[in-house]
Amino acid sequence: MRKTLVVALIGALAAGGMVGGATIAMAQGDVIAERKENRKQAAAAMRAIKGIIDAKGPTSGAVEQAAKLKTLEVAFAKQFPAGSDKGDTKALPAIWTDMAGFQAANKVADAAYDKLAVAAGSGNLEALTAAFAETGKACGACHDKFRAKAN
Repeated sequence: MRKTLVVALIGALAAGGMVGGATIAMAQGDVIAERKENRKQAAAAMRAIKGIIDAKGPTSGAVEQAAKLKTLEVAFAKQFPAGSDKGDTKALPAIWTDMAGFQAANKVADAAYDKLAVAAGSGNLEALTAAFAETGKACGACHDKFRAKAN
C-alpha cells in the first residue's frame, strides 16, 4: 500500500511538472502570438498613413493611426518576458542580452510616434511625410538589431 502511494505521488508530481512546463510554453507561445499580432496592427497603421500620404489626402485621417501606433508600441515593449525567445519568433537574442538597448530603441520609436501624431494633427502633408519617414527609420533601426531578417 505504501509503495503504491509513493508511486502514485511520484506520478502525480511528474504529471504536474509536465503540465507546468506546458503552461509555461503555452504562455510563451501566447506572448509570441501577441507580439506578432501587435506588429501586424502596427504595419496596418503604417500602411494606412502611407496611403494618406500617397493620396495627398487630409492628414487628419492619420491622427487615429498615429495614436494606435503609440498604444501598440507601449504594449509591445512589455511583450518580451524572459524565456519568450523560444518558438515561432523572429525576435533575436539581442533583445534579451541587450534589454537596455531594446528599451532605448523602443523609446526612439515611441518619440517618433509622438512626432507623427503632431504632424498628422497639423494638417500639413509635408510635415506628415517627414514624420512618417522618421518613424520608418526608427522602426527600421529596431528591426536591424533586434529582428531576424525575413526569408
